[in-house]
Amino acid sequence: MSAPEYPLSAEVSAGQPTASAQYNNLRKDALTLGASPEDARTLGQFFTRFISGVRLEYLGSNRLRIPFITTNPPTLMIAGYMCQAQANVDLPSGCFSGAAAEWHIFARRNPGSTAFTLEVNTSPVEGTDQRLIGQCYWDGSSLNASSVHTYSAQGLGLPDFDSGWFAVGDGGLYTRSHNLGQAPRLVILLHANTSTPNPNDELALVNTVGITYGVSCLGWDSTNIYAHCGSFTGYGTIMSTRRNSGSGFWRLQAWR
Repeated sequence: MSAPEYPLSAEVSAGQPTASAQYNNLRKDALTLGASPEDARTLGQFFTRFISGVRLEYLGSNRLRIPFITTNPPTLMIAGYMCQAQANVDLPSGCFSGAAAEWHIFARRNPGSTAFTLEVNTSPVEGTDQRLIGQCYWDGSSLNASSVHTYSAQGLGLPDFDSGWFAVGDGGLYTRSHNLGQAPRLVILLHANTSTPNPNDELALVNTVGITYGVSCLGWDSTNIYAHCGSFTGYGTIMSTRRNSGSGFWRLQAWR
């Protein structure tokens, strides 16, 4: 079967009568991108369960948040309405109570607004103007942070920032501008013995660089990532059960 012709409709001149065929072609263009109704769902039907940029996080104090990301704002269809957040979407305090149970998380459309809010319920059934987006577990006194799950969440993609490999040594302080437009949500630091490691070279995650107290070496803000080597000779760039070193190469990766 060949692809449908699109657009089917054609331009008309001022004063020219519009035939029913022209109207029907315009309607077909708008609803099914020129395809016959028996061959394609309408755009409204196709996007009924559309969702993008929605990821639930534990906020603290038994609350939840969908963080707003400027380059991928939380967007979803709720009951046929296109909704999009313009800021963080936070679940109000005091929403969980009672005995231990699995709770279901909903996005709610509010008439008169293009944004949406969060609600929770022990029932997974969607109500009017609701969209089921995730779940979590309440143990009777607190929310289990590790249980927060977003149904539409994908696996971790490629990093939004990658510094590439750069040489490091004991006591060095390294600052890298990440250009993410906001503080990253996840940052990792890797160590290699060469600047061009091959698949057989072992990469090691750098967690600490201080031999005495296990000092963390990473910090970040909305502009930069800061990585500080330790000062103890021979252990300043990595100290782990995999290896210790006072030199080598670091690589920073960050995700929005």
